[in-house]
Amino acid sequence: MKSKLLLAAGAAAMAGLIASGAQAAGVVNGNFSAGNTGFTSGYGYLAPAGPFTLYPEGRYTVDTNPNNVHNLWASYGDHTTGSGQMMIVNGATAPNKPVWAESLSGLSTSTNYFFSVWVASSYPTSPAMLDFSINGSSIGSLTASSTTGLWTQFYSTWNSGASTTASIALVNQNTASGGNDFTLDDIAFGTTRPGGVPEPASWALMIMGVGLAGAAIRRRRASAATA
Repeated sequence: MKSKLLLAAGAAAMAGLIASGAQAAGVVNGNFSAGNTGFTSGYGYLAPAGPFTLYPEGRYTVDTNPNNVHNLWASYGDHTTGSGQMMIVNGATAPNKPVWAESLSGLSTSTNYFFSVWVASSYPTSPAMLDFSINGSSIGSLTASSTTGLWTQFYSTWNSGASTTASIALVNQNTASGGNDFTLDDIAFGTTRPGGVPEPASWALMIMGVGLAGAAIRRRRASAATA
């Protein structure tokens, strides 16, 4: 009886993983490969126009290298491939301006969702201090590394509860005019962990269920052979 229950639990876990993959919500253009689309920002957008593009604070662009748009910023590639696009930001001096925001709908209730962002400083002084929120409630914060070009991941789990929507926002709490320059890439939200790794508990149930199913098949074969 216990084996049957465990087998059923394993099968349910596997079915849940398959279903979660089908219902997973995702941000649009999280790796910025489509340029300045799919998100909103309280910062002003400037199209890349050479090494003096991002001298004004509170502005951003989408390009392949911070040094392309600011002559004093470090030269490095995006997090995705090393040669793709990223969001490049000159931190604002006014507080509470969302750097990046997106609203998602069609979420499942009472479901764990995973949120991930990669952040790197383009200038070593006064690194950005980012606060991440969903539906107005903070889900954590991250101070960018003072080592330029070092991509650091922010990662958090959020349970939807009764909500079927998620308004995600990134706000830089650092308002320094000197330094406070950074890049964002590979923003992800969904029901599987970044990289497609499910929760350990689900893996354990799934593996146990598969193992018990295999054992049951072997027992049937042994019984048939001796019959």
